[in-house]
Formats: sequence, structure tokens, C-alpha cells
Amino acid sequence: MISINKITPHIGAEIIGVDFSKVISPKCQKLIYDALIENLVIFFRKTEISSQKHLEFSETFGDLDVPHPVYPHVDGFNNIVKLEHDKDNPPDTDAWHTDLTFKKVQPFASVLVARSVPEIGGDTLWSSCYRAYDRLPTGMKKDFDSIQTIHDMGDFRNTFALPKNGHSGAERLNDGMVRFGHNIRNLIETHPISQRKFLNFNESFVSHIIGKTMNDSNSLKMFLSNHMNKPEDQVRWRWETGDLAMWDNRVTMHYAIADYMPEYRCMNRVTIINDNRVSTN
Repeated sequence: MISINKITPHIGAEIIGVDFSKVISPKCQKLIYDALIENLVIFFRKTEISSQKHLEFSETFGDLDVPHPVYPHVDGFNNIVKLEHDKDNPPDTDAWHTDLTFKKVQPFASVLVARSVPEIGGDTLWSSCYRAYDRLPTGMKKDFDSIQTIHDMGDFRNTFALPKNGHSGAERLNDGMVRFGHNIRNLIETHPISQRKFLNFNESFVSHIIGKTMNDSNSLKMFLSNHMNKPEDQVRWRWETGDLAMWDNRVTMHYAIADYMPEYRCMNRVTIINDNRVSTN
């Protein structure tokens, strides 16, 4: 029997009783999807899920993203990103972010599996962008409704700016900006399923507020970053090997806490581009 247990009032639930070694039935898929929409991020403990099953499970919800622009993939699985960090390879996104918002299509969801975790530390936080919108004063909601923002590679510039394979940092950075470019998004968006409004902002990939001077843009970005970092809107997960988390990337930010150095941490992630339930409606 499958049970769903809320972790906080506004975000996060643990689902118990799903056997990932077997084919997930349509009924179970719907239960998982509905729980995701309601809770924004869902967790499964100690799944022992294989890479093949990880891929198959993710594919039931939508089309998968191409290999990541920066991170390596799991051998034999181009769509599974390998997030591997230790003292010699510290993480480069040690901040709140929503995955890949600079791409043409903002991904629908991510499915993350813990392959190796440190004994202490390495938790991940998620935050609700619904709640961030709900807490805005009425006048500010109205003002923000017409604002658009520029999303680009953001913190990934640090990786591209390093010389590699005979190419200077400037050459690699220019190439990365051309390949991945920018995207313009509304600051206030409406979720296609829940029809709830949310703040579509994250400090890692939003580079500018359109129509503002650099100083005014930076000031508004600082306000939004502080406004959206509120513990009451968040859930924190302490990983164990084999745990699986799935989150709605449209309405959440997350933060992988890099407090475990010099220990080793390895996670596998699949990114789902489109929501099948939206495309078929």
C-alpha cells in the first residue's frame, strides 16, 4: 500500500510503498504526479533504483533533456547527469537556483538519485515559489505583473571562463554564451496545472531586470533573493544512499548545501523538459 506523508505545510512529501524494481503502473504514475503537483517536491527513501529504471521512470512524465552543458553524464546513459563533488571538485552552484532557466524551454521537473553521500552534511533545500508570490504585498504583485527578466548561464560562467583544451577562458565563455544564449521570462508566471501564480526568479541565472538601470536591477534582484529565502517556505532533506527526489522545476528553487568538503558526494539527475499532462490537455 502506498502512503503520502507531508513533511511541511507548504512543500515536500515522502511517498512510501513504491517498488522501483518493477514497472510503475499508470495508476501509480498518476498518484505520484498528483503528489508532485500538490507538494512541489516528493521523496522516496532507499529506492535501490538502477540507472535504467531511473531513466524509464523519468520518461513516463515527459521528454528528457539532452546532456547537460557543463556536467558529465553517467557511462552509457547520456540523459543522466553525474553530479560528483569532493575537495578536488567543489560544486559550482552553491546558491539558490532553478535548473536551466536560461534554456529555451524551462524544464518541467528533475529526478535526483543519491548514489554516494557523506556521513554528515550534503543536505538539499527546496523553496516554494508559490509562497514567495503569496507573501508579496498586493501593490507589489500588481507592479511585478508586467516585469520581465533576462536569464543566462549565470554561475556557469565561472566554469566556461576557465582555459581548457587550448582555448582561452574568453573564447570558451563567448562560445558558451552563443550556444546557450539568453531567455526572457515573466517575473510572475502561472502554473499550467494548478493555475496558481508564482515568482519565477532565481539568483543564479537571472542576470537583469528589463527596463531597469544596472543599479536598480541589482537592488530589485537583492530584494527578491532575500524575500524568497524564508525557512517557512522551505523543506530540507537529509540524504541516504538510494534516496530519490523529484521536484517541479517550474515552481521551486533548490540549494545543495556544500558543507561536506572534503568528503565525497555523488548524485545522478535526469531533467524532464516537458510535462506530458500539459502537452496532451
